[in-house]
Amino acid sequence: MRKMNSKNYNIKRKKRVRKKPLRIAVFAVLFIGIAVTVSQYFKFVSETVYEESVSHLTEVFHQSDNMLRELTNKNLTYLHMWGENLQHTAGENEIRDYIEKAQEDAGFLEFYFLSADGDYKTVTGETGYLGLQENMEEEIRKGNDVITNAAVPGKSQLLVFATPNAHGSYQGFEYDAIAIAYENADIVKVLDISAFNGNAQSFVVHPDGRVVVDHSSGSWGNVYNFFGVLSEHSDMTEKEALALSENFKAGQADAMLVNLDGKNYYLVYEKSDVQDWIFLGLVNEDIVNAGMNSLQLSTLILVVVVVLCIASFFIGLMIQKNRSRLKKKDTEILYRDELFQKLSMNVDDVFLMLDAQTYQVDYVSPNAEKLLGITVEQIREDICVLGKLYPKETEASKKNYLEEIRDQEQKEWDFESLHQKTGEHRWFHIVAIGSVVNGKKKYILVMSDRTSDKKMNQALSEAVRAAENANRAKSTFLSNMSHDIRTPMNAIIGFATLAASSIEDRKKVRDYLGKILSSSNHLLSLINDILDMSRIESGKIQLEETEVSLSDVLHDLKTIISGQIHAKQLELYMDAMDVTNEDVYCDKTRLNQVLLNLLSNAVKFTPAGGTVSVRLKQFPGIAKGSELYEIRVKDNGIGMSPEFVQKIFSPFERERTSTVSRTQGTGLGMAITKNIVDMMGGTIEVQTEQGKGTEFIVRLPFRIQPEHHRTEKIAELEGLKALVVDDDFNTCDSVTKMLVKVGMRSEWTLSGKEAVLRARQSMELGDAFHAYIIDWRLPDMNGIEVTRQIRSLGDDTPIIILTAYDWSDIEVEARAAGVTAFCAKPLFMSDIRETLLAAIGQKQAETEDSILPAAGSNFKDRCILLVEDNELNREIAVEILNEYGFLVDTAENGAVAVEKMKNSSPGDYDLVLMDVQMPVMNGYEATKQIRALDHPALAGITILAMTANAFDEDRKKALECGMDGFLSKPIVIEELITTLQNNLQD
Repeated sequence: MRKMNSKNYNIKRKKRVRKKPLRIAVFAVLFIGIAVTVSQYFKFVSETVYEESVSHLTEVFHQSDNMLRELTNKNLTYLHMWGENLQHTAGENEIRDYIEKAQEDAGFLEFYFLSADGDYKTVTGETGYLGLQENMEEEIRKGNDVITNAAVPGKSQLLVFATPNAHGSYQGFEYDAIAIAYENADIVKVLDISAFNGNAQSFVVHPDGRVVVDHSSGSWGNVYNFFGVLSEHSDMTEKEALALSENFKAGQADAMLVNLDGKNYYLVYEKSDVQDWIFLGLVNEDIVNAGMNSLQLSTLILVVVVVLCIASFFIGLMIQKNRSRLKKKDTEILYRDELFQKLSMNVDDVFLMLDAQTYQVDYVSPNAEKLLGITVEQIREDICVLGKLYPKETEASKKNYLEEIRDQEQKEWDFESLHQKTGEHRWFHIVAIGSVVNGKKKYILVMSDRTSDKKMNQALSEAVRAAENANRAKSTFLSNMSHDIRTPMNAIIGFATLAASSIEDRKKVRDYLGKILSSSNHLLSLINDILDMSRIESGKIQLEETEVSLSDVLHDLKTIISGQIHAKQLELYMDAMDVTNEDVYCDKTRLNQVLLNLLSNAVKFTPAGGTVSVRLKQFPGIAKGSELYEIRVKDNGIGMSPEFVQKIFSPFERERTSTVSRTQGTGLGMAITKNIVDMMGGTIEVQTEQGKGTEFIVRLPFRIQPEHHRTEKIAELEGLKALVVDDDFNTCDSVTKMLVKVGMRSEWTLSGKEAVLRARQSMELGDAFHAYIIDWRLPDMNGIEVTRQIRSLGDDTPIIILTAYDWSDIEVEARAAGVTAFCAKPLFMSDIRETLLAAIGQKQAETEDSILPAAGSNFKDRCILLVEDNELNREIAVEILNEYGFLVDTAENGAVAVEKMKNSSPGDYDLVLMDVQMPVMNGYEATKQIRALDHPALAGITILAMTANAFDEDRKKALECGMDGFLSKPIVIEELITTLQNNLQD
């Protein structure tokens, strides 16, 4: 039994022993399995933590790279735009203001005008050398943008953005590029690189290790080259460092473990999209392992239940898969957002999406700040901020256009805004669409910037207005020139008619021809001004001072204006007072233009039967050698209102009254007069009253001609007495002073009856008058009647009639009454002296000399070849030249002239007068062919151009083709004879 039991016991024991190893094996297997599982899991966890750390750093770097790329693109875009604008910005102040505004907008530290070799100049004028890491000169020469680090003494390391798309000079500094710079801290702030609660250190480096951006803890100081840190603080071999550098250059992304100063760091690096830069990060292994230890502790708890371990394993796999899927979706979303952001930043359209009920902003495109001047955050916080963009409050600014829009409906309107940062007026076209998104109604707005189109339209409108103004100016110019030309033409035609009707009266014809000649010279001066287009178009008129006799000016003026005076049945009174220097230097044409403008207006605005007067008076001048001359032009016409007087000298201004509106005019005359007076250094003022008349007072300083200070005394009349009779006190006083200078004793009276009484008394007292100067029109009796009564006393003293009018109609009656001579007002010293000499027989009152000027040489038997295609011009020239003794041969064009010269012998012709514009062959070509003749004497003959082409370029062209001189048409006989005289001297 015991044996049995023993046997049974042994059997049982054997069985128990057999189960234990199995259990142990099972447990061992299970333990091993669990250990392997745990080990694999820990390994998996370690790898996962490592990968997650790397992924996290990579994601941070990717975001930072995007921000860095945006910063780079924005700065380079700004630089290109600033470069173009600086080319069109004139003045240092404007450039400084422009750059300060750009710095405010972009937020950079410094702006540089940069030369290719690195020298710079700031806006404030500071200069220095920018120590750039890159070979900037070669890149700028190639026209490439440059982004690099730079060192400036006294400043931390800078990141510089430079573009060569701007060349010029600023404050004398010649620059090849413009650049902006940021400090390292500013770049770090923009990038906002943060990982592992700020315990990760990061850098942006070049492939050779040069640091662009340093975002480290500063434990290694200022890091300028990352490989320098590895060399000094790690156990990395040179071969390993070289391999890492090759990975950088190849643009690879990877991670590795490095030992720095005895501590292990995870090194993660990735290629940047900006230039050749590399983003790299360093994380202490303890920081990464701290997370792993926490996971290990949790895992030990979960190991108790294998299922939970397996479940955790599968859960981990699912989480990893889901995370990858989410990461992929996030990447796609990020890509789409970035693409839309890039597109919106490069178009002139602002996109918005609003909730139709609350008007809450769901989306605003990032270019809103650039186009509107308000930030995206401001729009998101309060949509009403868009209402502040209106430059002023109007009905449009109060209207809500959106509430009228239904689903799938579109509405458009225009919107004028004020940029909130620049203050610039901008114009937008808004398209609003109603839409339902996820069951909610939304408004989608597209604000298209139409500022450039608006400005282009405005520029086109301004161009149209400028063209219209130019056309009006042309019409005004032609109208004004027509008025100025018709004035002397009226005198020429009138006196030519009178001369033709009085052809038998040689004296009258000579007088009329002299007046025609005077008016023709004035007309010629006007035509010369019209031809001088460069001066007229530029608005610049150069004064040409010549020797001028004020006596001739006023007498010629009287001749020119007399036709208008007679036509309107007006009285013209001209007088000169205290004029001791009548010979001056001035621009006669411009002076005539001023006086004619004033006189023409006086005649124009004075009704029939009125009076127009011109009075010249001399005052002491301020400058040595010059005197001040006052000219008063007065009328008793319609006058002007005080309001119009304030703008009378403005161009195109005419008073709008029923009387003036019927009077033609351009409104330019007074503006031209004022400009000429100002150019002459004078002044002009006006005194007027409506219904009573107007007086213009012009004061001009003129240099006097000292060589014309001749002796005024007349020996034959010295000490003798004269009587002046005129109803105007000023005239009596002025003539009396002149007589005293002649050497006579002078008395005066305002009455004709008193003049007769004084003549009788002087004869009775034995102190008779030896000259009488009597005004034609006296209030009590006219000058002719006074003459008769004086002659009835038996007095044969010379009597001179002084008149402001044409005496031709009364001359016969006056001579019969005993008048000795006539003297026209205004009366100058030269006039009264010559009249007195004529009266006492010392000088003939009328000059019988020819109207043609005398020649200083004898031209008899001198032969001229006249080349002129116009028959009338040939006849005039031949007659004039024959008057001076020339023999004249003619040719009707240049070809005939060349043929005649070829067939002539030396000495046959003394000179050639050559027209320029002719058929068959013009004067230029004819001159060239004559100069090319074989015979030197024929080829060297004097050739003078005589042409109506009076521009300076015509004169230059004539001389260049071989002509010896230049005469303009119409022929000025004095100039013609002088020129011939100078060229034909033996």
